[in-house]
Amino acid sequence: MSEEKVYVVKENSIADPSTVGLASFGIALFCLSFVNAGLVGAGSIGLIIATALICGGLVHIMVALWGFLKNELYTALVFGTYGAFWTIFSLFQLGVVLKWFEVDPGMMTIFFIAWTIFTFFVWVATLATNTAVIIVITTLLIVFILLDLGLGQLAGYLGIFTALAALYTSAAGLLNTMFGKQVLPVGGPLIK
Repeated sequence: MSEEKVYVVKENSIADPSTVGLASFGIALFCLSFVNAGLVGAGSIGLIIATALICGGLVHIMVALWGFLKNELYTALVFGTYGAFWTIFSLFQLGVVLKWFEVDPGMMTIFFIAWTIFTFFVWVATLATNTAVIIVITTLLIVFILLDLGLGQLAGYLGIFTALAALYTSAAGLLNTMFGKQVLPVGGPLIK
């Protein structure tokens, strides 16, 4: 007589992927923002490229896939699209370092404007999430606007704050889940 094996798949058995995404975003943006703010030299670009490609690109794309599996459109869209941003950015920086091409300032402005437009409609959707995520996306939107205006150093300083806000939000997701209670508050949505 043979035994049948029964496998039970628990609905939504995948942990909240946004916690991972916010941590990797915070790390990538934190490192890049120190360069933009002029607090570290351009000699750190190799580490920035690697961090952007892995934390910003690869991990965000993985988070997006987990978001799709959980049927979380916001998580899938935001992290998948920003994963593309970080991948493009890191490959572009690699090309500049290796002198594959020159930087066209006009095209860089267009690139940042495109991401500002995307970040704006993400920001509108974010108003239905929680206060911590709203702070992250609001300040990220301002970072992109500053980059559009050619104010990279100021964008760098605000980027450091944005990165810390993302890391806080990730920490809240982890600690609140692990302890089964609110350890770090994230606040509620502005719009329901």
